[in-house]
Amino acid sequence: MPLAITLPLNPDVIAAEGPYPRALNVLSRKQTAVQRQLRRAGLAGYEPTTQATLLALAQRAPAGSSVYDIGAHIGLYSALISAVYGRGRLRTYAFEPTPDIAGLCRRVRECNRLSYEVVESAVSSAPGTAELYLSEKSESSNSLNSAHRRHTRSVPVPVTTVDAFTAERGAAPYLVKIDVETFEAAVLEGALRTVDRHRPWIVCELLPSADHDALRRSLAPLVALGYGLHPITPEAPWSRYDERGYRRAVSGQCRDWLLAPEPLTPGFHRAVRRWLIAILACDETTNLLTPAGSPVP
Repeated sequence: MPLAITLPLNPDVIAAEGPYPRALNVLSRKQTAVQRQLRRAGLAGYEPTTQATLLALAQRAPAGSSVYDIGAHIGLYSALISAVYGRGRLRTYAFEPTPDIAGLCRRVRECNRLSYEVVESAVSSAPGTAELYLSEKSESSNSLNSAHRRHTRSVPVPVTTVDAFTAERGAAPYLVKIDVETFEAAVLEGALRTVDRHRPWIVCELLPSADHDALRRSLAPLVALGYGLHPITPEAPWSRYDERGYRRAVSGQCRDWLLAPEPLTPGFHRAVRRWLIAILACDETTNLLTPAGSPVP
């Protein structure tokens, strides 16, 4: 039976943008790791502070801005942003290289009548093709890094860069989310021209098992441009680090970071807090099971 998850209710956004859907059809309760976690805990149990950060940043994005969701999986974050800030205000691109997961990402978009674009491609430091290693543990751990997880096999996939895609589409990102299972340094390396010219906000997973020498080299140009590295935590204000000091704050409990092109203000933290409170109300008791073929209530 398909699973629909309740979306967070933010009166400030509804007043400014108009009403948005109250639920999102995520198709299955158990097909992927993301869907299983949503079944167990609702949106409240899936990286709630990261969700709140992305939604707060999208809230302040100028009309017509672009959002890049790199490592989109089934497109949960793309769908959230598209559902809340749809109606053409933001252009959202969901990058997912795993062929069958990219297919699910398209189905989530179509079932919910959303407008984000699915880009079936990996993102790295140079365009071309690469081997994507399919994790033995979970499809959410697929990576271009063969050493990240034990893998069952690999498949060749197309590869682009943030810089190449931005130039090709003329869609400079205001917000970039990166979750690529220890390949973040390569994605940042391929985004330096875009970062220099357009200064997007970047939400990036930094895992303890990543190559932190490579990450330091990729983060150093951002810090030189004035970016602050902030661990995303439930409590504000967030600490600020540079490329030399961030490593001591990376942990399994603190792995999503905001790479901020300007200082974080009390107003930003208040917006994140409002979203976080709304997301935490969307626990498993608010999930909706809908008969196949039926509309989401």
